[in-house]
Amino acid sequence: MAHQSNSRQWNDPWEWEIDWHLTNRCNFDCKYCHPQIRTMLNTNDGIEPTPVEAERAFSRLPPSLIHMSGGEPLLFPGFADLCRRLCRRHWISINTNLTVGGEVDKLVQHVPAARVSRIAAALHTEERQRNGLPLLEFARNVVVLQDAGFPVSALYVLHPTLLELAAIEIPQLRSLGVKRVDAKLFKGVYDKKRYPDAYSPRERDAIQHLKNDYRYVDAYLEQDLGSFKGTPCTAGRTSFKVSVNGDVRRCASVSTSYGNLYNGTFNPETADEECTARRVLVLSQCLRYSLINRGEAN
Repeated sequence: MAHQSNSRQWNDPWEWEIDWHLTNRCNFDCKYCHPQIRTMLNTNDGIEPTPVEAERAFSRLPPSLIHMSGGEPLLFPGFADLCRRLCRRHWISINTNLTVGGEVDKLVQHVPAARVSRIAAALHTEERQRNGLPLLEFARNVVVLQDAGFPVSALYVLHPTLLELAAIEIPQLRSLGVKRVDAKLFKGVYDKKRYPDAYSPRERDAIQHLKNDYRYVDAYLEQDLGSFKGTPCTAGRTSFKVSVNGDVRRCASVSTSYGNLYNGTFNPETADEECTARRVLVLSQCLRYSLINRGEAN
């Protein structure tokens, strides 16, 4: 399959994109969580910056879109205050399990919806059931954000063991007032098989009925995830991965180091470099940042 670049549109107000692993704190223990993340959950919380320290560190960057994940971002102490501070200069997106209802209400009160690019509210059914968190509560939090003008979507991870349940719960969410429900492919190893490659024809057919218009489903099913090696992209120059301790690397798939954002040693590339990953981990980022078919390589 030929590379198709979905890079940011040039009328976007931000200049850079930052994939920020904000915190290791998490109240879930999802079996499909990426192993490198899962082993760090609820460890080393003392290395997190305060909202004031984070605002100071990010103030050194051009106006950026900051994607916040973890762990569970809403468990970060003072999360709504952090978002309020970052939104003075930047834009944000949030990947959350949306279980901290009080923090949801604070976001609505203190963060301008116009500075939020996306809130991906992941519905992790097995963990919600284990923690006694009803579907109605999840839907309530989505609708609160939705009604306040935030671009929020419920995200259902299509783990092979959850496909039948997804066919039940996705319509339930819509009946509870959730306007946008997206399905997300499982990426990882289950039952000694690597996904999304290992989805069976029957599973792929079920996915087509569940996916809504989430544009990366077909791309993950069709794209050779090792085919980006040697492709120039903007990662390392205008897009970066920031870890919980502030270390900056090129992206989730390539560990090239650019210093530390928190202590002021961050130093980006000045030109676009070729991808060195044998297999990419976050295809959506590769499709946005790849320079193939754009004629923009420096």
